[in-house]
Amino acid sequence: MDKLEYSSQFNDIWKTEHDIKTQWGNRIFCFAHLIGYPITSFLYYFNHNPVFLTILKIQLLASAIIAGLLFFHFYKKAPSRVIAFYTFLTIIVFHSLILATIPHTSYDRASFNMTLALIFITFILCWPPKESIICTVMVLLLFPAALYFLSPDSLLQFIREGGFFLFLGQFLFPFVMNVKYSNDKRAFYYRYSLREKNELLEEQIKISQEATKAKTDFLSMMSHEIRTPLNGIVGIVHLLLKEDLRSDFQKEMIQTLLFSSNHLMTVVNDIMDFNKINSNYVKLEVKPFNPALFFKSLEKTFIPKADEKNLNLIFEIADSLPPQLISDEGRLNQVITNLIHNAIKFTEKGEVKFSVKEQDRQDNSIKLLFHITDTGIGIPEDKQSVIFDLFTQAHTSGDRQYGGSGLGLAISKEILRLFGSDIQLSSVQGEGSDFSFEIDFNYSMLPIIKSYPVKDLPLSLYPDCKVLVVDDNYTNLLLATTLLKRKSIYFETAENGKEAYDKYKASQDYDLILMDLKMPVMDGFEATNLIRAEGSTVPIVALTASTFEDEKERALSNGFTGYLVKPFLPLDFYEMVYTHLDKKTIEK
Repeated sequence: MDKLEYSSQFNDIWKTEHDIKTQWGNRIFCFAHLIGYPITSFLYYFNHNPVFLTILKIQLLASAIIAGLLFFHFYKKAPSRVIAFYTFLTIIVFHSLILATIPHTSYDRASFNMTLALIFITFILCWPPKESIICTVMVLLLFPAALYFLSPDSLLQFIREGGFFLFLGQFLFPFVMNVKYSNDKRAFYYRYSLREKNELLEEQIKISQEATKAKTDFLSMMSHEIRTPLNGIVGIVHLLLKEDLRSDFQKEMIQTLLFSSNHLMTVVNDIMDFNKINSNYVKLEVKPFNPALFFKSLEKTFIPKADEKNLNLIFEIADSLPPQLISDEGRLNQVITNLIHNAIKFTEKGEVKFSVKEQDRQDNSIKLLFHITDTGIGIPEDKQSVIFDLFTQAHTSGDRQYGGSGLGLAISKEILRLFGSDIQLSSVQGEGSDFSFEIDFNYSMLPIIKSYPVKDLPLSLYPDCKVLVVDDNYTNLLLATTLLKRKSIYFETAENGKEAYDKYKASQDYDLILMDLKMPVMDGFEATNLIRAEGSTVPIVALTASTFEDEKERALSNGFTGYLVKPFLPLDFYEMVYTHLDKKTIEK
């Protein structure tokens, strides 16, 4: 076994620990000799030995010294190991005196008793080598000297009648003590090191948790700071698109602005998505969806992009798919969209092919194999192992020919991890790439009842409804109120939570409250709690720039009825408003 190197700091800790651990063993040793040593003199009494009184006096004197040592231990706080050591020396000295002055007709019983005492001491004590060596040297010097002083024949008689085994045992005593002491010290060192490492690990975990919280808080703040003005940009652009623009130049400028804002929103969403998924903030939202409709919508989305580059876009979907797949449609769409978008982006001629094949089917589950294949520029072999890393692109050049943030594949890989899957890549540079993955879905053979989106519904007016819009950002307030104004929905505004609460208390006839979460004076959480404390059941929808799931859960558990993330499209806004106003209209 390798020899361990102990630091001085550890040695100090071990000394204290060892004194505590061996305290009762040392005390038992001292008390055993305090009481037991004089009792052995009665063996001489029972044998009618005339030296009984002499031996008793010597042993009582030794016990008196041991009692004094114990007094120092209990009242003067002397270490138990030191007291036990001096007790052993006292016994050695006084027993040497007995051996030197008292003749014995036989040493059988005496050597047997001393050997038993040594065995008892070996079991109950655990000393460092120094003390045990001193005691052994004292025994091996004083006992033979005392017996020789009495008479040379006494020494030989003692050795013949069991003394040899006593001396042999005493010689081995330091080795046994050293093994016990070393093993105890080594075991404590491992426990101490493990405890130190656990404490260090706990500290690192604490630091990591604090860093994660700081990162989350920072991302939440940055999300709010970026998404809030973006909401104004995206919303105003959509409003302008509905206006009667005077020239093609104006239309082109608005379309350019819309494209730029959408691109910026994509980058922000990608960064937030990766951090949320990587920090385990994302859970799959399991809902049934129609796979045929889902894949058809995907195809329609990419036909214009493929046509722009004169690419042949092929969708091969298995005909045997069930009417319902039960999983997170949005996250699946995100993965496939990222991969098809990349395939089109890196393909200049030829085709992009998306295929879905059924691999296996059980009573309630089905395994589908997805392939996204292109005839594009391919991926160099030395880049294939790193393209799924954050902010990594296989093709980089100063002219930014292909663009992109390098987040799409990293996000796709992380999302597939949530699905319990992994992404596979096969690519030859200059010939194209093939990305594939398998996912197990629960399914149902029941058809999904068709629902109609808000844009297909007849335009509804709510002349008797009143909405309170609460936001400290003027642009967002302008956007929301303009959207309401276009549907002839009456509204009032407030710039912070306190003003909203005061207005609610004054009228209490609002049919819907749209409440920003982060505002000066009083935030949306506190204002909503105050409104709910009044016993109100008015729908309150949280308007927030945060995409973190825990903030959504916090909002919904603190009295909010709904949750709308900025930037929102007019369609999303109207769907949320219509849903709640329709319910209030029915209640009225």
